[in-house]
Amino acid sequence: MSHRRKVWLCGLWVIVILGGWLVVYGGERKPDVQYVPTPPEVITEMLNRANVGKDDIIYDLGCGDGRIVITAVEKFGAKKGVGIDIDAERIKESRENARKTTVGDRVAFLQQDLFDTDFSEATVVTLYLLPELNIRLRPALFRQLRPGDRIVSHAFDMEEWQPDKTVEVPGPDGEDTVFYWMLPGGAAGSWRWTLPGAEGEQNYRLRLRQRFQTIGGTMEIDGQPQQPIADARVMGNRLSFNVRDTGREKAKMSFTGRIMGNALSGSVESESGPAVVNRDWTAKRDRVNLVGAWRWTLNEAPATLRIQSRDGRRYATLAVGNRRIPLTQFYAWGSGVYFVVGRDIRQTYEGVAEGDRIVGTVIGHGEVSRGWTAQRVTKTAGQRSARTKRDKT
Repeated sequence: MSHRRKVWLCGLWVIVILGGWLVVYGGERKPDVQYVPTPPEVITEMLNRANVGKDDIIYDLGCGDGRIVITAVEKFGAKKGVGIDIDAERIKESRENARKTTVGDRVAFLQQDLFDTDFSEATVVTLYLLPELNIRLRPALFRQLRPGDRIVSHAFDMEEWQPDKTVEVPGPDGEDTVFYWMLPGGAAGSWRWTLPGAEGEQNYRLRLRQRFQTIGGTMEIDGQPQQPIADARVMGNRLSFNVRDTGREKAKMSFTGRIMGNALSGSVESESGPAVVNRDWTAKRDRVNLVGAWRWTLNEAPATLRIQSRDGRRYATLAVGNRRIPLTQFYAWGSGVYFVVGRDIRQTYEGVAEGDRIVGTVIGHGEVSRGWTAQRVTKTAGQRSARTKRDKT
């Protein structure tokens, strides 16, 4: 983005309503950002990058004058477009702009708070918000959208959730930045399968950890020393990774597969010398129930992570001593968890559940990562008895 445009935008963002959550006269909340229209060339790049087509439903959160939604339906053939904005004037303008087109019956503009909006039918979400608003919206994107759905943002990223693509778009006032993400599926956990070997069936175990779309882990074959996987990637529900099998003359194995709940199936290409063998593979993930209470010691005080499931979505709170802290940045990917504690002094936890333990790492601002283990809290016989009595009464 050009220096001139950066200065211009910064000047506009300065007048962002920092007290956006305060109620003003008439009971309506003020907009979180000052409206700045997205240039046509940026809209085209956003919709091209998201590969918008006839089967897509697009939601623009903070739609302004409706230009992105209208363009998606009118020029890219999207099945449906919905614009959300809290500003009544912007919604009025969007509806007037839609009436001037032939696609008015396929677009809708709603005056709503985007943080209270159900956009779960969307396959594509577009944004032109501030960085802190993107971060605040991020958990809702993971809870409401499905693996493979696409998010495109003009000008602002999502901090540690790195974009899959970043594009600079030239324009009359310099370059604009477009960030693109595909929502990743949940790959974290312990996966097991068998494949034919030179001396019969071989047993494989793959342990994966996950941080957004970034995957790491190890693979073990017939109890041999674990080998780190390489080039691991998850795009939507598609997982791919490579590993070298040191037990078979350092053969390279390239796995690709599709995650479907606790099943993973696809193909594996094995290279050993000049020979290349392709075969199918199917793995099952060890089942783990994340819902419940998990306990460890945080800053010399007992800490309990309580994970709940509501409407098929995961939420969590953290109790440290006598304090209860809602975790606004909590994510569950397969058997893995990721959450952030604190604002100014942040601690980031990530781990994978195996049995009755979550094992992973925690890192604070400016610190090196250290090990973290949480133990599942089980009900005692006395607690079960008291609950049974309450249920009977």
